[in-house]
Amino acid sequence: MAYTGANTISTGATTTNDLSRDIYIETLEAFNRRNVFMALVMKQTITTGKAGQFIIGGKTDGSDTDTYARGTQISITDTELDERTIVLERPVYVAKRIDQFEERVAHYDVRSPITNMMGETLSYKVDMKIADTVFAASQGTGVNAPVASNPGPNANLVIPTLTSPTPMDRGDALAEAIFDAKAVLETNDDYGEAVVVVSPQDYGYLVQSGQAVNADYTSGNGGYDTGKVMQVAGVAIVSSNNLKGTLSGTTTAKLRGLVFTMDCAGVLELIGLRTNQEDQIDFLDSTLMTAYYAIGTGVLRPESAVAIMDA
Repeated sequence: MAYTGANTISTGATTTNDLSRDIYIETLEAFNRRNVFMALVMKQTITTGKAGQFIIGGKTDGSDTDTYARGTQISITDTELDERTIVLERPVYVAKRIDQFEERVAHYDVRSPITNMMGETLSYKVDMKIADTVFAASQGTGVNAPVASNPGPNANLVIPTLTSPTPMDRGDALAEAIFDAKAVLETNDDYGEAVVVVSPQDYGYLVQSGQAVNADYTSGNGGYDTGKVMQVAGVAIVSSNNLKGTLSGTTTAKLRGLVFTMDCAGVLELIGLRTNQEDQIDFLDSTLMTAYYAIGTGVLRPESAVAIMDA
């Protein structure tokens, strides 16, 4: 429900206000622990304003070059840099009230689980928004279509339906799709560091694939013992629960992975993670704790993202 109570900010050596730094640190740790996509895309921080400009590059065909003739003046061509504007959205927040009586009678730490939950809740919301933006980049339609100087949108890579597949079969099929996706990015002249984000289940399939961690094909790329796999085709592998994309107009196609470089999408940050806590005397000195974040997200280079889908 909406908050309407009066607040009194705590002061003094024994008040909850002295714990604000600890609450921030605990919330931030939980936020960073669950946030995957934020560090994988372009990020710009502003202190004022409502929008930010992101300069983007792209594929070149060498048409700006010329052959020099002796004794002649060189020809100069104007350079126009492409840019996209990302607009801030309203802050996303989470608010929790701790009843002082219930906290005192509890036989456990009440605040730490709540601050962890606040950080994880915000992280999920922010991470999901960025994941959806990367997926939108991979589709490259409408306002997210490539700019004139760049190639057209990538086609989705579809993993064929397998008959009675084993985990190894599933891992091999996904690994093959990652190789194909990496080739698509490089065909578009994007040789940046690529990453693939898959679900935890598909991450496990990659570990069990026939070659991804096989010592005959790799060197220190992970193993069955650790349940980890570092990369396939030079693409770093990360797992996330936030892959929710589906193809427009279909209910069966499921997003299996996103292969992209940081150029595909951007995050504009006005307010990083912030926390507050205040005593509420009209609730018998209960404590109100809030955490919030203010960002905007947008597609930059659609040709720098590829979606791997089920058939």
